[in-house]
Amino acid sequence: MGIMVNPARRDTTGSDLYILRGLLWCGDRLLIPASTDDDTRHYACPDTECDRPLINAEEIEQQVWQRYVQLNADAADVVSRDQRRSALVGILARITVGTSLVSLDYGWRD
Repeated sequence: MGIMVNPARRDTTGSDLYILRGLLWCGDRLLIPASTDDDTRHYACPDTECDRPLINAEEIEQQVWQRYVQLNADAADVVSRDQRRSALVGILARITVGTSLVSLDYGWRD
Protein backbone atom coordinates (compact mmCIF):
# COMPACT_ATOMS: atom_id res chain seq x y z
CA MET A 1 0.00 0.00 0.00
CA GLY A 2 1.46 3.35 -1.02
CA ILE A 3 1.20 6.31 1.30
CA MET A 4 1.22 9.87 0.00
CA VAL A 5 1.67 13.02 2.07
CA ASN A 6 -1.00 15.63 1.31
CA PRO A 7 0.35 19.02 2.35
CA ALA A 8 -2.45 21.04 0.76
CA ARG A 9 -5.35 18.71 0.00
CA ARG A 10 -8.55 20.73 -0.20
CA ASP A 11 -12.06 20.19 -1.48
CA THR A 12 -13.53 22.07 -4.43
CA THR A 13 -14.53 25.04 -2.23
CA GLY A 14 -10.99 25.44 -0.90
CA SER A 15 -11.84 24.01 2.54
CA ASP A 16 -9.15 21.93 4.19
CA LEU A 17 -10.14 18.26 4.02
CA TYR A 18 -8.01 17.59 7.11
CA ILE A 19 -9.85 19.50 9.82
CA LEU A 20 -7.40 18.40 12.52
CA ARG A 21 -4.32 19.54 10.58
CA GLY A 22 -1.85 21.07 13.03
CA LEU A 23 -3.72 19.75 16.10
CA LEU A 24 -2.84 16.04 16.23
CA TRP A 25 0.36 14.91 17.91
CA CYS A 26 2.15 11.60 18.37
CA GLY A 27 4.24 12.32 21.45
CA ASP A 28 6.35 15.32 20.42
CA ARG A 29 5.75 14.90 16.66
CA LEU A 30 2.98 16.62 14.72
CA LEU A 31 0.94 14.13 12.70
CA ILE A 32 0.75 14.91 9.00
CA PRO A 33 -2.05 14.44 6.46
CA ALA A 34 -1.60 11.37 4.27
CA SER A 35 -3.66 9.18 2.00
CA THR A 36 -3.39 5.65 0.73
CA ASP A 37 -3.54 4.45 -2.87
CA ASP A 38 -7.31 4.11 -2.57
CA ASP A 39 -7.47 7.84 -1.63
CA THR A 40 -8.53 7.18 1.98
CA ARG A 41 -7.57 10.13 4.19
CA HIS A 42 -5.28 9.47 7.16
CA TYR A 43 -3.03 11.21 9.64
CA ALA A 44 0.46 9.73 9.95
CA CYS A 45 3.46 10.11 12.20
CA PRO A 46 6.41 11.54 10.25
CA ASP A 47 8.78 9.25 12.18
CA THR A 48 9.20 6.20 9.96
CA GLU A 49 10.25 4.17 13.02
CA CYS A 50 7.00 4.90 14.88
CA ASP A 51 4.85 1.85 15.63
CA ARG A 52 1.61 3.83 15.32
CA PRO A 53 -0.43 2.75 12.32
CA LEU A 54 -2.05 5.27 10.06
CA ILE A 55 -5.00 6.94 11.76
CA ASN A 56 -8.16 7.05 9.69
CA ALA A 57 -8.98 10.74 9.32
CA GLU A 58 -12.76 10.32 9.17
CA GLU A 59 -12.82 8.27 12.38
CA ILE A 60 -10.68 10.58 14.48
CA GLU A 61 -12.34 13.72 13.12
CA GLN A 62 -15.75 12.33 14.08
CA GLN A 63 -14.53 11.38 17.55
CA VAL A 64 -13.01 14.82 18.18
CA TRP A 65 -16.12 16.55 16.83
CA GLN A 66 -18.35 14.50 19.12
CA ARG A 67 -16.24 15.62 22.08
CA TYR A 68 -16.64 19.22 20.94
CA VAL A 69 -20.42 18.73 20.73
CA GLN A 70 -20.49 17.26 24.25
CA LEU A 71 -18.76 20.34 25.63
CA ASN A 72 -20.33 22.98 23.37
CA ALA A 73 -23.77 21.69 22.40
CA ASP A 74 -25.31 25.11 21.78
CA ALA A 75 -22.40 26.37 19.70
CA ALA A 76 -22.15 23.10 17.73
CA ASP A 77 -25.71 23.50 16.48
CA VAL A 78 -24.74 26.51 14.38
CA VAL A 79 -21.37 25.25 13.10
CA SER A 80 -21.54 23.91 9.54
CA ARG A 81 -19.25 21.10 8.42
CA ASP A 82 -17.08 23.65 6.57
CA GLN A 83 -16.66 25.65 9.80
CA ARG A 84 -15.63 22.74 12.03
CA ARG A 85 -11.90 23.31 11.57
CA SER A 86 -12.17 26.94 12.69
CA ALA A 87 -14.29 25.97 15.68
CA LEU A 88 -11.83 23.29 16.79
CA VAL A 89 -8.73 25.45 16.26
CA GLY A 90 -10.38 28.11 18.39
CA ILE A 91 -10.60 25.91 21.48
CA LEU A 92 -7.92 23.23 21.03
CA ALA A 93 -4.18 23.75 21.31
CA ARG A 94 -3.39 20.11 20.54
CA ILE A 95 -4.64 16.55 20.75
CA THR A 96 -2.12 13.88 21.66
CA VAL A 97 -3.01 10.45 20.33
CA GLY A 98 -2.30 7.53 22.64
CA THR A 99 -2.03 3.90 21.67
CA SER A 100 -5.58 3.92 20.28
CA LEU A 101 -8.27 6.37 19.29
CA VAL A 102 -9.97 5.93 22.65
CA SER A 103 -6.85 7.37 24.23
CA LEU A 104 -6.88 11.03 23.20
CA ASP A 105 -5.44 13.74 25.44
CA TYR A 106 -7.10 17.08 24.68
CA GLY A 107 -5.08 20.24 25.25
CA TRP A 108 -7.63 23.05 25.53
CA ARG A 109 -6.83 26.71 24.99
CA ASP A 110 -7.25 29.03 27.96
